[in-house]
Amino acid sequence: MLTMTTRKLPLILLLMMVIVSTVSFLPVQEARASVELAYDDGSWDTVAGGPNDFLTVRFSLPSGMSSAKLLTARIYRHDVDPSSTIVEIHVWGSTPGTDLITPFNYDLAVDNAFNDVDLSGYNVLVSGDFYIAIKYLTQYNPSIGLDTNAPIDLRSYYGYPAFLTSMTSGDLMIRAVIEVPPAPVGGVVMPTNTLAILAPFAALAGLVAVVSAVVVVKKRRD
Repeated sequence: MLTMTTRKLPLILLLMMVIVSTVSFLPVQEARASVELAYDDGSWDTVAGGPNDFLTVRFSLPSGMSSAKLLTARIYRHDVDPSSTIVEIHVWGSTPGTDLITPFNYDLAVDNAFNDVDLSGYNVLVSGDFYIAIKYLTQYNPSIGLDTNAPIDLRSYYGYPAFLTSMTSGDLMIRAVIEVPPAPVGGVVMPTNTLAILAPFAALAGLVAVVSAVVVVKKRRD
């Protein structure tokens, strides 16, 4: 009876060591949140365009946030039959014209909706104020949604980087999505699927324990 229990205990202890080791080497995953910065109300009232110049919106990070990764530029196109839907995308720092990424052409293909421009691959960290701008490659095409409802935030501009003019008639429907890293709070953040990973080990440990108990009871009866 005692002999059987003694033989099974090392196996259970070994299995528990394997489980602990597995947990120790699981990758740490940080929960990250995204925040959309917007100064329009989501509905276009009229449209804006330019003669081969720029339309841009100045963004400010939320209070208490020193920096953030820029994930997406969202640009609302409203133009039923434009002669062109291609624009040049710019991301500027606090000074207009100071590019944080290499400008590139983008097709605002979706009409009457926000077109999401993926910027996550550029790994751009913005701080303080920054600008998302489009440069027109075809005069006045495509048209960008403009929200004219009060309040007007006076963050929308047109013109050229050195000579930008504030748009007092409305807010351009250009938005920014940023990633907010979690503040360090200590400890280890476990991945959300940890229980799924450990479930087979836990089940196996329970099975070994049950088998050991059955064998011991059987020996006692014998």
